[in-house]
Amino acid sequence: MTPSGGDNGDLRYAKMQDVLRARAASLAQSQEEEVSVDALGLLLFRLGEEWYAFPIDGVREIYNDFMVTRIPRVPEFILGVVNVRGEIVSVTDLGTLIRVPSRTHQSIESVMPAAIIVANESSVTAVVVDEIGDIVEVPHDSIEAALSTLDKAQAEFMAGSVYLTGRLVGLVNLRKILEPIGETV
Repeated sequence: MTPSGGDNGDLRYAKMQDVLRARAASLAQSQEEEVSVDALGLLLFRLGEEWYAFPIDGVREIYNDFMVTRIPRVPEFILGVVNVRGEIVSVTDLGTLIRVPSRTHQSIESVMPAAIIVANESSVTAVVVDEIGDIVEVPHDSIEAALSTLDKAQAEFMAGSVYLTGRLVGLVNLRKILEPIGETV
């Protein structure tokens, strides 16, 4: 049915239908484009002056203002343990582990500002960082190999890198961070 109004009304009705069809086709196309983009969610954080990221699927939670219980005879990058709602979780100083200067080791005896609790099917640790940033999504094809300028000890802890807002962000290899001490993947 067309609205009444003679030939002029029929013409307006036909134009309106064309506009609506074009709009529907445009919306359907943009939705298909959004679905086809394969993106990776990342949680950004800072160690010293450098920015890094964990894949969001390995992040369990952010843990703030906590006291670390020191434990003897552990590697220097293990600051101790913390009780997270009844679960004893190791606390890792990522800056020390990957040899990046950070300020986290300066405040071991006081309340730690923030940690990112990361986990996989077999391990969990609270990673102490200097600053927690945003959660971003990046296309998988924008992720590059880890920088070749890293020394071997650092490179094994990096899964790649990505440029975000003009700065290089290192992607941390969670599998390597969560590897039990003394085991190799």
